[in-house]
Amino acid sequence: MSRWFAELAAAAGRRHGAATTPAVRPASRRRAPRALAWAAVGIVVLQFGLGTAAELYTRIRDPLYGDKLAKLRRRVEEPTTDPLKVVMFGSSRTGLAFHGLRVEERLRVDLGRPVVAFNYGIPAAGPVTELVYVNRLLADGITPDLVLLEVLPSTLAEVPNGPLERHWFFADRLRYSEQAIVIRHGFDPSVVHERWWRTVLLPWYMLRFPVLTRIVPSWVPLPVRTDWSSGADPCGWGQSPRQQPTQDERATGFARARLEYEATLATLTPGGPAADALRELLALCKARGVAVRLVLMPESAAFRAFYSPAVSARLDAFMKALSAEYAVPVIDARQWVPDDQFTDGHHLLVVGAETFSDRMTREVIEPFLHDR
Repeated sequence: MSRWFAELAAAAGRRHGAATTPAVRPASRRRAPRALAWAAVGIVVLQFGLGTAAELYTRIRDPLYGDKLAKLRRRVEEPTTDPLKVVMFGSSRTGLAFHGLRVEERLRVDLGRPVVAFNYGIPAAGPVTELVYVNRLLADGITPDLVLLEVLPSTLAEVPNGPLERHWFFADRLRYSEQAIVIRHGFDPSVVHERWWRTVLLPWYMLRFPVLTRIVPSWVPLPVRTDWSSGADPCGWGQSPRQQPTQDERATGFARARLEYEATLATLTPGGPAADALRELLALCKARGVAVRLVLMPESAAFRAFYSPAVSARLDAFMKALSAEYAVPVIDARQWVPDDQFTDGHHLLVVGAETFSDRMTREVIEPFLHDR
């Protein structure tokens, strides 16, 4: 009897083991590593694909530039005859101020030929960014007849460790060859190279904000969204979302401007790598036969009070010397616009953009183009 129970128990054990621990098939063991290998290959291909595309297509790597380039190409290709081309480069001040469609309409009537007036204003752009962008535009096959070049005084500050633009104009936005430009003008080489190569090796992480902004912008926080240029009109001009700001909104905006600019402007000395970048840009335009006008953008009376008398004297002397050295006129538009046409003392409302653009057309652009 005991033997019978022993055999029964052994049989039950075999049945239980077969049910709970099935034998691993050799084919399954082979498929698992293969699947992991294909997954790894897929990740590498995706990273390589986006990294390559980012180098070839600027709308991926730097949509602030690339989206405006696409708009400018469409404007240039519209007329049946080659149009005269006026391009204004600058910061968000320019972005909200130069109303290209309005300028074009007046010039078309007065000159009797097609004119493209385009706004290449990009937030926080100073002389280093402008140098990169003008180089890019020429390399992309568009040569303006006239460049209006904003000079943003705060970005000219001579400070230790390179220009102020190094804090926000990152290598993510650069083509490979453009690393040399920013390094030549005071950017840290190790920081530039390391960040640029990360965009090549890990583009799905490093370029996540431009990619997500393109696909699902609502997922991206406003401070890191890159749709400034895609939201501009066909000539690159943008508008402030609040065209009738309240007194409280104006006060809040001006307080923010004070926080960002007052300390720098109170002690500003133009010079260093930023000033060298501006000189290189003027030399480039001269060599390529591109006419330039340097523009100091409108500021309210309260904003202009940030400049001490000594700083104002230094800035004026710097601009006069630059004008004489490169034979380029300086357009001092700081007092062109009434105070009530600003949102915050240095960004214009639509009515301010109209005031600025009309005077720029009448006094600067039209006289120049009449001689072409």
